[in-house]
Amino acid sequence: SVLKNFPNSDWSDDARFWQCYAREKLGQNLEKVFECYDDFIKQYSKSKWVDDAKSNLIRIGHRLSRMGKPEYNARVESLRKSEDEEIALAALFALRNMEDERALPTIMEKYERSDNPRIRGKIVYVLGDFESPDVVPKLSEIAAEDPDSGVRKKAVYALGDQDSKEAVAALKKIVQSNADTQIRKSALYALGDTDDPGLVPFLTDIALKEKDPTLAKAAVYALEDLDSDDIDQALQRILKNAQSKEVKKAALYTLGDSEGPIALSILKEVALTDQDASLRKAAVYAIADVDGAPTSQALQEIFTQANDEDILKATLYAIGDHGNPKARQFLTETAINHTNEDIARAALYAAADMLEEDAVPYLREILNKSKWPKVRKSAVHLIADEGGESAVKVLAELLENEKNPEVRKSMVYSLGDSDSNDAVPVLLRVIKNDESLVVRKAAVNALGEIGTPEAQKALLQILENESEQ
Repeated sequence: SVLKNFPNSDWSDDARFWQCYAREKLGQNLEKVFECYDDFIKQYSKSKWVDDAKSNLIRIGHRLSRMGKPEYNARVESLRKSEDEEIALAALFALRNMEDERALPTIMEKYERSDNPRIRGKIVYVLGDFESPDVVPKLSEIAAEDPDSGVRKKAVYALGDQDSKEAVAALKKIVQSNADTQIRKSALYALGDTDDPGLVPFLTDIALKEKDPTLAKAAVYALEDLDSDDIDQALQRILKNAQSKEVKKAALYTLGDSEGPIALSILKEVALTDQDASLRKAAVYAIADVDGAPTSQALQEIFTQANDEDILKATLYAIGDHGNPKARQFLTETAINHTNEDIARAALYAAADMLEEDAVPYLREILNKSKWPKVRKSAVHLIADEGGESAVKVLAELLENEKNPEVRKSMVYSLGDSDSNDAVPVLLRVIKNDESLVVRKAAVNALGEIGTPEAQKALLQILENESEQ
């Protein structure tokens, strides 16, 4: 069917409506037709056919009710009530736009009478658009007492849009209440959106004292949105005194999103001196998010002063992620000269992350100068990843002078992964001339990986030569 084969088609609603209509006209089971229209209305609420579907559903519902199934009458009345509420709400929107003084008390009354959470949510949206001292208390009441969590959350965000001291006080009260976590979390984010610098002490206090780490983290992230010069100091205080490691990490990431020497200095101190290795690593990655040349310099200084291997690797990756071109030579020299093979290889990968079209010359330099087999083999794979004839040519040249059989084997396998006929004669020379049996066998396997007619011809040639000997 069209719906099964093209579920995302622009005409899927047309197909679904006419499917329901055809079932009715063909005299199929009316209850199934009713459910068909009901599903259509729920799934395609914005379709041009939705009004027709509602009319047909109401008509069929009345027929089923007359046939001794009164439950369908109740469902029809529920649909009609929802439509009536939609009409009333549209009228309230119109009254609000005309600034009619009757609109606010009328819409508050409408909220009290509605048992439809979708309608109540729309009423909250309209309420938030009024400028009246009566609005904040009503929104506060809804945020605390509405039975639907979605409506409560909308009331919280509507309070955040009020831009008044009363609204801020109401949101703070929600944060300090026993409301469910999601509502309190929404209130924290709404406070952050107010841009009120006076909230820094309040949010800092929540981050430090709240036992639920989810809420404490939300307070930290809300701090980021405030326009205040005191935020860096507040985050530093959280880093030193927060009860939860996750809250401290949130403070680190928030510092990373800020700009300026104070944030960089705080993060650098944590990266070098904190007792917790995971926080030191998080600080390093947070530094990489701080824009500017001083960031790259700070990371290089951390690398020279740190002595933990995981932090050293994290610092190298952070330098690569930060992407300052001036750091490229630092990474290249580290990949060539560092006394730890694994750290040297990490520097190679970090440098590769920064390289674009000019990657091969740098990788070739590292391959030629490094003493570490892991580094050199990884450089081979990275050169091969560049792809194309140039990569095959470079690998062929390097293969001629390479002394280490393990590195030669890596080159051979990389040639096999190239799927290029240009690699076939190179691999044949290896099979004929390489002094290592392991490398020669790898070259045979590489020809099989290439799998082209040229590679197959080379394999047959090898077999013929063997049979002649």
